Formats: sequence, C-alpha cells, structure tokens
Amino acid sequence: MKVAVVGAGIAGLSTAWALNRAGHEATLIEQAAAIPNPYAASGDQHRIIRRAYAGDDGYARTITEAFAAWDELWADLGAVHYKACGVMGISQLAGDEGEEYRDGLDRMGSPDELFEPAQAARRYPFLDPATFRYAYLSGEGGALFPARIAAGMVALLRERGVAIREGVAVTSVDPDSGALGFADGERLAFDRIVVTAGAWTLRLLPELGDALKTYRTAVAYLDPPDDLKA
Repeated sequence: MKVAVVGAGIAGLSTAWALNRAGHEATLIEQAAAIPNPYAASGDQHRIIRRAYAGDDGYARTITEAFAAWDELWADLGAVHYKACGVMGISQLAGDEGEEYRDGLDRMGSPDELFEPAQAARRYPFLDPATFRYAYLSGEGGALFPARIAAGMVALLRERGVAIREGVAVTSVDPDSGALGFADGERLAFDRIVVTAGAWTLRLLPELGDALKTYRTAVAYLDPPDDLKA
C-alpha cells in the first residue's frame, strides 16, 4: 500500500519505520524545515522512560512492549540512544504524586530502592533532606535521547527508500478519497493516511474535537545556582 504519514515526531518516524519493515510504500511528511523536529512533543535532547505511572496501570503495562520496541530499533540503527540510569521519585507529602507513583510500581511488581531523606541527600547532594519524606530509585528506566534517535531514524528510512518531505505543511485531509492537500495547492492521493501530528491534529481533523484532546510538551532549561554547578 501507499501510505502517507503526516508528522515526523517519534510517532511518525516509528510508523514509517514499521510500514517500511512490513513492505509498504511510506511517505513521511513534516511541516518543520528539518528533522529532528523542534515542534514535536517527543523532541528535544532527552526524555524519560519509566515504569512509574501512578494510577495509570494500563499505560504502565505497555512499557514492557516499549522497551522491546526500542531494542528492535537499536538493532536496526546499530546504535543505542538510551541510558539505563534509573528513575528517581520523591515524596514530600503523604498521598502526593511521589507516593502514588511508588504505589504504582508496587502494583506492577517493579522493584525500587528506598532512601531516607539523609541517606538520599548523601547520595544525591542536590537534594535538601528537610524538604521531603523519602526518595526511591526505580532501576527500570532512564533517559532516551530524542534528537539522536530522530536523526538516526531519518538516515535509516532514507537508506531504505522511504520518501521524506520536510518543510511541507499539510492543510487538509480527505479520509474518503485518501487525499492530502498542501499549503502550496498540491494534492496527493494515498491508499491510507496516518496522522501523527500531535497537537496539530485538530487543525487537520476538526471534526474530532468532541472526542480528542491534544497536548504539546514544553521543556524548560534552567541554569543551576553557582554552588551546585559542579
């Protein structure tokens, strides 16, 4: 099948990768001038992957599949863009998110290492032991590096014949005819269209507004105080 994938964040890149592996003719279309895409919710320099998801046990269970999928990708890329450094949680007040996340780990049967405040502060000097009840380290998780992942996937997809169109804005989607309309007036038809446009999805498919709520993640970088820079 000829399949268009609209949006080249990690969802779009992964969809194009999976379609190509399944033998389909994929075209990946991205509004940003280049990939890695600075607009993507999955973009930036690092993203966390973890077992802890508070009360979202269904989501937490899918992390097993996610780790397996990442391992498939590393094998294809010939590089690992992941640091299994573990994920730390902190509880400041009884019943807070930190506690809810640890309860979620318990329900999933995922082990963690518990630290009293003074013990945690000795191990992690940036912590102030007077400000929290306990800390815990979950070994199943760490940091993914999206910019490296996206760059590697783009190179891999091009090598395998996937058409990638950057700096091209899709303005309309016709689900009945399988046609895409572009800002410059061009129209292209496909057997299937997959929209992976994240927070921009409702601009293309406003009829989903009653059923779909979209989000975009923002990342803020802060300069540490002088006494903690080292």
